[in-house]
Amino acid sequence: MLSSEIVNYLSSFNKLVFAVSGGKDSMALLHFALKNLDKNKISVVTVHHNLRGEEGERDRDFVVSFCNKQGIECQVYEENIKEFCQENGYTIEQGARIRRHKIFESIVANKKADRVVLAHHKDDQVESILMHIFRGCGLKGLCGMELDTGVILRPLLYTSSEEIKQYIEKEHIEFVQDSTNFELEYSRNKIRNVVIKEIEKVYPNFSTNILRLSEISNEAVNYIGKQAPNVYKQNNCVYLKISELNEKNIATEQAVINAVETIATRVDLEKCHIDQVFDLIEKENGKTINLPFNVVAVKEYDKIAFYLNQSENIETTDFQLGLVAFGDWEIDISLNNNGGLKADLDKIGKAIIRTRKQGDSFKRFKGGRKPLGKYLTDVKVAKMQRDNLPILARDNEVLAVLPIEISDGISVDDSTKNIVYLKAVSKRKD
Repeated sequence: MLSSEIVNYLSSFNKLVFAVSGGKDSMALLHFALKNLDKNKISVVTVHHNLRGEEGERDRDFVVSFCNKQGIECQVYEENIKEFCQENGYTIEQGARIRRHKIFESIVANKKADRVVLAHHKDDQVESILMHIFRGCGLKGLCGMELDTGVILRPLLYTSSEEIKQYIEKEHIEFVQDSTNFELEYSRNKIRNVVIKEIEKVYPNFSTNILRLSEISNEAVNYIGKQAPNVYKQNNCVYLKISELNEKNIATEQAVINAVETIATRVDLEKCHIDQVFDLIEKENGKTINLPFNVVAVKEYDKIAFYLNQSENIETTDFQLGLVAFGDWEIDISLNNNGGLKADLDKIGKAIIRTRKQGDSFKRFKGGRKPLGKYLTDVKVAKMQRDNLPILARDNEVLAVLPIEISDGISVDDSTKNIVYLKAVSKRKD
């Protein structure tokens, strides 16, 4: 089913996690891996989206049961996709894909695996490219899915669905059928079950030609990428210099795509989104636009900055003595002077450390109270950095903005009995 070259490539990794839904494609790939790779290198992840009731539970349990019989680890992620999509304005397809990719990214980032292996095949590639075309993609969209992204590995990308079917039948592999694969309310299903079949009646070699177009597009994008303005990172942001974007052409447009893809899982950027970024050049400083999947672009003087908007995803952790890991920060809360902000421990009370949220207010030491956003503007904290700052708070009262300043409410005075020091250091090196 796979070439010896791809098998050797898979064997070169120390640990692979296979994303398995229980369907024929992922079960065929897992079966093949167990036959041809070191079993100790293999584990499984399955994502239960909670979209299909008992059928979804059946699929999850099928995967878990198979892994137990094979003696391999299976990690189950339970997701509430409907709620996630309602809160963030995504379609079910978009939301499910975003959550899966976040899980896969975390697996690799936490060194649980070298790659997460997916069962996307040649026919999936054709469908994806068509969807990109229909949505108004640029040249990058014609490239389709990558074999190896550094997080995701797709070894079946040059294998057809017919080859997979033959392998399933030959090896007598059990699998489960997702009934939603035939529901035409999903755009991919319409393309797979209706559009492609109609096109192939007129152009029998249609799929082969689409894949050839993908290869040509990859060559073109790689060449154009070498001509594109450089993207550079600082803290949690990506920047492009406006002076290098003054002429709008295929190379500078590619630079915008590169900037977005540097900070986010590949998003569906359309021409209208790229045009909006170039329109920012003529706008006033601080003007922002929202791009797909929580990416924000903002004009920062002589640069366009890109960052992920995480304001709706409030992170929280308990306030406690010792070292506290919080996102990109490490916070040292100590009774000994560590060089951090000095505060009255007893005045802090039952507070938590979190990221900012709507309605927060802050009263500066010997100053007036104002909305937290206004305070952050006053002290010149860039917009793209605000959503990641650790905040010490009770309800909407901000007691400290780390590592910048404490509020008047927890300042040390003559009545202070216990002093605590709050030192926050960013762990990011880029």
